Amino acid sequence: MTKAEKFRPFFEELYKKYNKPEYVGTDPIVYPCTVQGNTEFVAFCSSCFAYGNVKAIQGFLMTFFSEFGTDPFKLEDKPTRLYYRFQKPADVRAFVLVLRDLYSEHGSIESAFASMGASLEESLINFVIHMKKRGKAYGGGKGYDFLFADPVKSGAKRLRMFLRWMVRKDEVDFGLWKNYACKDLQFIIDTHILRFAYKNGIIKNDSGTRKNLDTVTDFFRAMNPEDPAKYDFAVSRLGIAFGCTYGADEKCASCAERDLCPFNEESG
Repeated sequence: MTKAEKFRPFFEELYKKYNKPEYVGTDPIVYPCTVQGNTEFVAFCSSCFAYGNVKAIQGFLMTFFSEFGTDPFKLEDKPTRLYYRFQKPADVRAFVLVLRDLYSEHGSIESAFASMGASLEESLINFVIHMKKRGKAYGGGKGYDFLFADPVKSGAKRLRMFLRWMVRKDEVDFGLWKNYACKDLQFIIDTHILRFAYKNGIIKNDSGTRKNLDTVTDFFRAMNPEDPAKYDFAVSRLGIAFGCTYGADEKCASCAERDLCPFNEESG
């Protein structure tokens, strides 16, 4: 039995139990779920700034949407003092203006992607190049570039999280994009998924590299070729909501999932 075959029954149970609207409050997807406006735009902004302390993320995003609105076709070039961690006010302004131009030229981020490559991965690579180039023209610096991780060299987890939200359709993900299929998605390698993959011998270290992205994606693609990112939200909930370490420890005795869990050595 392969590791993918071993884990799939458990992950299917997790998907049925935790891939539910009542758990979106533990994830950045809560913002496009609750903030009124253009869902694609709200989701993109939310994913780009989804790093750091949860309270800080929420504070920044609520201020951002209050100041600039949630309609990308009404974005304006105006002075701002808004900043967030690595992003200075000049970086925030550049972010707004690049998105204003993108929506003016393409009508949506999906249409922009479709114009930038023959596959989702090619489009993502060219999209990042495009966004960085346009941002520099508007005065964006290192803080602006940080928002757009290089998908060739890294896992680019925030951008891939946005793609999952847009491409997949279920009780959690929106499925707004119609140009791409679930099988085109790579997995999102956040801290919790990396911990799971490392502790269970799927990857050799827990860094967010492109190599680990490909290895983790291959593992989940073997499990579900048509929808490799299906289990991302549910598996991550174990760590985010319940403090699971994805290995046998003292928490296993009181865990509601212990009977089926393959992480607990005693349960097999």
